[in-house]
Amino acid sequence: MGGVIIYEPEEDSDVNEFPWTVTFEPSGGDDWDSFICGPYERDHAVALAEAVALDDAEGGVLAIVKPMLPALSAEDVSATIDELREAALEEEADAEETVNGTPVDFDEDLEEEEAEFDEPPSPEEIREGMARTYRRLLDLDSE
Repeated sequence: MGGVIIYEPEEDSDVNEFPWTVTFEPSGGDDWDSFICGPYERDHAVALAEAVALDDAEGGVLAIVKPMLPALSAEDVSATIDELREAALEEEADAEETVNGTPVDFDEDLEEEEAEFDEPPSPEEIREGMARTYRRLLDLDSE
């Protein structure tokens, strides 16, 4: 069975401005090497993930959409890991009934979500989004 997992940051989070990636990996008993695509703008990453994983006839593709964190040094990476470890410990202390960190009411009937996008972005739209992403990463728009 295929599917899409999308990291959902808070609306006002700086993470929303980061470039996004899609990791495609096997699910449902398939056996092939996973790979990462990107960087994309978030909406393009979600649309691409949904177009591939949800339309896969064999149902053996899982797409994971998440942001790329800009790290310029090993110290930046270590600091991010420390922050995430601390947040995880705090979350454990406040544990509720959750699935992957999201509170869930297990008594509630769950409905399958519809795909957000009718069609994936065109290759030209993806190129334009990548160009915007690279300009933001390289801070070319501020020069």
